[in-house]
Amino acid sequence: MNPEWFLMRSMNQEKTKILTDILEPRVSINWQNSTEYRSSIAGGKGFWSDFVASFCLFYYSFQYDIAIVVSSRKGNLFSILMGLLPCFRKPVLMIDCLWYIPEGKLHRAVKHLQMKLMARGVSLFIVWASHEVNDYSKAFGLPPEKFMYIPHHHTLEGYNYEVHDGDYIFSGGDGNRDYSTLLEAVRDLDVPVVIATRRKDWHSGASIPTNVNAFPTTPEEFRKLMAGSRMVVIPMEGGHLHSGGQQTILNAMALGKPVIVADERGAKDYITDGVDGLIVPTSDSVALRDAIKKVLNDPIMEQEFKENARKTGRSYSTPGCLENILCVANKIVQCGDIRRC
Repeated sequence: MNPEWFLMRSMNQEKTKILTDILEPRVSINWQNSTEYRSSIAGGKGFWSDFVASFCLFYYSFQYDIAIVVSSRKGNLFSILMGLLPCFRKPVLMIDCLWYIPEGKLHRAVKHLQMKLMARGVSLFIVWASHEVNDYSKAFGLPPEKFMYIPHHHTLEGYNYEVHDGDYIFSGGDGNRDYSTLLEAVRDLDVPVVIATRRKDWHSGASIPTNVNAFPTTPEEFRKLMAGSRMVVIPMEGGHLHSGGQQTILNAMALGKPVIVADERGAKDYITDGVDGLIVPTSDSVALRDAIKKVLNDPIMEQEFKENARKTGRSYSTPGCLENILCVANKIVQCGDIRRC
């Protein structure tokens, strides 16, 4: 997800102002009608650019009641700065908290310190998977009250695609994907498989079956391939602190595709197993293969999954997600602490 920033002034509901720098079309009309653009907080490539942008954001925050930032390098620096200067502190809401536990004792210690400093400046962390509330809390020694789960949203707005039922299975994405398990699951199946990934090590050294074709795509090509598939299979790696894949899951569901996800933790927030998709354990190629064959061999189930998935996926809209975040921000401004609202 591309970095974005919001600053909100909540003098009252009608006069709320939001300062944004959004690099993808995921904002509702209500937000668009009340936004300002300041190029000085956009940042760029490199640490120094982000460092300067974080100071600019800190300066502008004096004019507003609350800051809503992404957990990017810029957002993290801004939050640490806000925590280190309590006399200038304003409420901060942070989204896109996609965190992992680094390898090595030194890196883990640095990450732990970073999270402690960020937590001093952040009023509430928004996470996209419900289990991350407790898991992040335990991993970084922070109170669970510092976290709130808000469902993610599909990201189909602004892209050109045509939905139709092709003859291939689609899979895609880069983060935490376990394509080696998928390769074993689809080996010798009489169905083509298309994998959209930019990772050069995507197959982890496993031999590639003749029915599998993998290549990098643009975001628009990614959605076109998904929209033309018969079903979408998302094999996630296990053992990570952060659960990914929500954007791919919801996009596939909103397109009316049967979705099979190898992920016992994060997927259950969005998929009702056996109703609008199937959830199987991670790293289990046999279970994944059985689930794929189950859908391929049962036209009635396949059609039910299509209809139910479309209804479910479309309910996770971009405007709805952003309005939920804005509602939480307003409550923090009004109450001082979301727990008192």
